[in-house]
Order: sequence, then structure tokens, then C-alpha cells
Amino acid sequence: MDVYFWSRLELKLLSNLVHISARLGYPKDRQQPPKIRYRPKNSPFLMPEVKEKLPEVDVDAASVLSFPDHKLKKHLKPRHVNFLALGGSLGVGLLIGSGGSLAIAGPVGMLLSYMIMGLITMCTLFSLAEMCSFLGSEGNFVEMVSRFVDKSAGFAYTWCYALGYNLTLPSEISSICLLIGYWDTEKKLPDYAIVLIFTFFVLMVNIVDVGAYGEVEFWITMVKILLIVGSMIFCLVATCGGNPLHKTTGFQYWRDPGPFVHYLTDKPIGKFLGVWRVFINAGFGFQGTEVVALTNSEVPNFRKLAPSLMKSVIVRIITFNVGSLFMVTLMVASNDDKLLSAVNAGAGNGAESPFVIAVENAGVKVLPSIVNGGILIAAMSAANTQIYIPSRTYFFGQKYGYCPKFLTITNRNGVPYYSVICNAAFGLLALLTLNNTAEQVFNWLMNLTTVFGFIGWTLINYAFLRYYYALKKQGLERDELPIYKSPLQPYSAIFAASILVLITFTQGFTAFIPWDTQNFFAAYISLVIFVVFWIGYKCCTRNFKQIPLEDIDLSYPMDEEELEYHSKAAKYMDKVFG
Repeated sequence: MDVYFWSRLELKLLSNLVHISARLGYPKDRQQPPKIRYRPKNSPFLMPEVKEKLPEVDVDAASVLSFPDHKLKKHLKPRHVNFLALGGSLGVGLLIGSGGSLAIAGPVGMLLSYMIMGLITMCTLFSLAEMCSFLGSEGNFVEMVSRFVDKSAGFAYTWCYALGYNLTLPSEISSICLLIGYWDTEKKLPDYAIVLIFTFFVLMVNIVDVGAYGEVEFWITMVKILLIVGSMIFCLVATCGGNPLHKTTGFQYWRDPGPFVHYLTDKPIGKFLGVWRVFINAGFGFQGTEVVALTNSEVPNFRKLAPSLMKSVIVRIITFNVGSLFMVTLMVASNDDKLLSAVNAGAGNGAESPFVIAVENAGVKVLPSIVNGGILIAAMSAANTQIYIPSRTYFFGQKYGYCPKFLTITNRNGVPYYSVICNAAFGLLALLTLNNTAEQVFNWLMNLTTVFGFIGWTLINYAFLRYYYALKKQGLERDELPIYKSPLQPYSAIFAASILVLITFTQGFTAFIPWDTQNFFAAYISLVIFVVFWIGYKCCTRNFKQIPLEDIDLSYPMDEEELEYHSKAAKYMDKVFG
């Protein structure tokens, strides 16, 4: 055994005691961890010849022990982040929710609703990209709203945005139950077992390492892309007659039963109401694309990466979402018997998916199960993201004291594991499907979370407007900043924020025709919760004003990569010019 072993052990134990005393606040008058004199000659464990060689030292816990810094680690790769944003929009909202949208609004009405929501998504991502480029590694949602609006809005945003995804998780888990029910019609595998198995699965994916999470999402998103592209190609070939039935449909279903469906009334306004009603489904399908901004501390060179990622994601999202739905409308009529029976029965599984119905209508017997399996994988991917997003939102919220501090404790891989565990626990709410129809639970949670998402997007655009006009107020030229400048500003942010506010306040109109208390509650409880958080924080802090434009912090934070670059450049200049 090394003769210095006991000396090192004593130092280790002593430094632990020093650290513990400092954490307990003893002695009270010290701001830094105290130092204790270590005298080897007084040690009962050391040999005499060792005592003579070791000098006396001051033991400092901070210098001897290494404690977790509770920081996120940059273990994500650019390809991970790229597919995270893309995969967020290719989920259950598109693959299943579009079935109800087609039945409510018709082919053109559904496409119109999804295209408008895609435009709103594009404007929001543009605003987000510029603020991410400006803030760099600090460019998360919580920082944007807290810095450019005020802390009360940041507090309400943190909890409502994260809570929205907390409630989305059980809806995704319940959709997994529904998708498995497509095959297991006799319920041989009980729902509670499915809930427990998949909740544990998504917990394990998120708690190990963010790099592992990114890798899983990368390959799952690849499967989803293949599913969407394959469905588009199949629909194109099948609609031209390349199917076992040799049936050519073309735009037949756009003519009969027609491009629009009258919703709630046979009058012309019924077509408009159908389009407006589908905004909730479309919003649910597009939400999650903003996840790029939450990877700010977990991907290298975020400042340069974020704008390019968001611009590429915009093109792909609109292509995959709108393009795939367009092809499906050529194969499935809005009054299709299979579609209407599944929607009215509240199936909520592959039977309600227009992608599955399109394959069935073409007379292919094997493909429907394959497509349903692909949708199941998409639901698993979405459930993964529903844990990642709120865990990071709570993590960033602690900077301003919005959340309990224990939610920021990370493991050695930089994963806030307490936060991940707490968020995964929401998946157990899917057990509600045991006492109620899974479709009803899914629709309730979809409505709640979509409105929370609309509120979040509204605040992102509003924060951008505050940032934009603060630059003008403080005499700073936006064009001279070394950042990405989003196009059509501030008009795109104003457009997106205005439409989102309008949709948020009117999306529950079906609860009034006729009056339905449950639907009214589901439509507007999210808005009530946000107002309570917002006003409650203002009352507690007694600060009822927003940050004045001239006082907004517009300091340009430099990332670690930039600081390292400038440090190397300075050293090089010192060597050259001495």
C-alpha cells in the first residue's frame, strides 16, 4: 500500500468536514469555505518517517473536493437538434388529429387551417431565431420573456409552458394505449400496464444523458420521416390508379362531398367555423417545433447554429405537414364512413388516422398495421419530448427563482434528474383512461396544452417586439449587431401575436353552441391559470409595471466558444507584438 494513502484519506475526510460546516453556515461570519490547518505530525495513522516528510497545509474544501456545478453539458450534436425540432411537429397531432380535422373542415378547410398555423409557426420561429442569435447560450424562452418583458410574465410563462407539456405527456401515453388497441381489440394487455411500461421507458431515455436522448430522437424521427414520405408517395401512386383496386380518385373528393364542410350550421358561415375549429388541432400538431431554443446550453456554438436550424426546420415542417395532408385528402373523403365512425366512436387510434384509412381504401391489407406501428413510434418520440422540454424550462426558471432549487440538481452527465423524474410522474395521469374513455381524456388534454402553447408563442412574439423597440429606444442599430436578423420585422411578430391572441380567446366557441360546461372549462382553464400566475406574482412582488424600454438589458452576452476564441486571439497578438 502507498505510504501516503492514509495522509490522502485524512485530507479527504477533513475536507468533507470543512465543506459540511460551510454548507451548514458554521462559522456564521465566513462567506467562503473555511480552512483548517492539517498537521501530519499529530496523525495517529502515519508512520514516523512519513510524518517528517509531509509539511503542514491549510485544507480548503473547495480546492480539495470537486462538487457538481449543476450545469447542463453540451452533449447534443447539431443533427440531434435539427431532428428534435422536426420530429416535434411529426407526431400524434398530425398523424391522428388530422382525421378529426378532415371530418370537421373538409379537405380545403383543413389545409387552409394548417397553412395559416404553419405561417404563424414560421413567424414565431423567425422571432425566436433572432433572439437566440442575440442571447447566444442564454437564449432560452424564460430568459427572453424575463429580460424583455418582466419577471411576472417570465414566472407565468415558465409554469404555464412547462405545465402544458406536463399535461401533454399523459395525452401522448394515452394515445399509445389507443394505438395498441388498434391490434389488441380484446384488451389482453391492460391499459395500466401500457402506461407503466412506456412511462418508465421515456424516463430512462431522458435520465441517462442528453446525448442518448438526442440519439434516440434522431433515429425515431428518421422513422417518422420515412413514414410521412412513404405515405405521400403511396397516396400519389394510389390516387393515379396504382393500387390493387385500380381505382383513380384524383380530386374526386374535393368535388364530392366538396372542399369544405358546414360546421354547426348549414349557412355559409359554417365553412368558416369549421376552419376556425381546426386551429386547435393544427396548433397541437405544430407545437414542439420551438424546442431548438431550449437546447441553448446543450449544443456547441448555439448562437450560429440556432438561426440556420430554425430556417431549415420551417421549410421541412411546412413541406411534411401540409404536403402529407394534401396527399391524404386525395385518398380520403371528409364523409368517409370509416373516418366518421372512428371519430364519432372516439376511437383515437390508427382507425381514426387518415393515413391508415387511405391505405385501407386502396385495398392494401398489410400496410395499415405498418402505418399504425409508425404512428406508435411517433407517439413514443413525442412522449420523450414532453419530458425534455419542461425539465429544461424549470431548470432555466430557477435562475430567476421561479422554481425550487432542487430541480436544477444535475448528475455527472449534466441531466437535471430530479426535474426529469418529477416530469415523468405526470405520465401516470394517463391512468385516468382506465375510468374514462381515452379519447375524451386525449381531447381534453390536447385542448389544455394547445392553449398553453398559444400563450407561450404569443409571449415569444411579444418579447421580440419589446426587444425590437428597446433597440430603437436605446439608440442601437439592429443592422449593426453581429447577429441574425429575421425578415419582415416587426410585422411578422405583430401578425403572429395578434392571430394567436384572437385564436386563444375564441377557440372555445363550440362550448356556447349549445352551452357545454365541460368544453368551456377545457377551452379556457389554461387562460385562467396563466392570469392567476401572472397577477399573483405581481401582487407578491408589488411590481405592477413592465420593464421600461430604456431599462431593458441589451448587453450582448458572449458564449464560451467566443470567449475562448478571443482569448486565443489575444494570446496570439501578444506573441506577435510582444
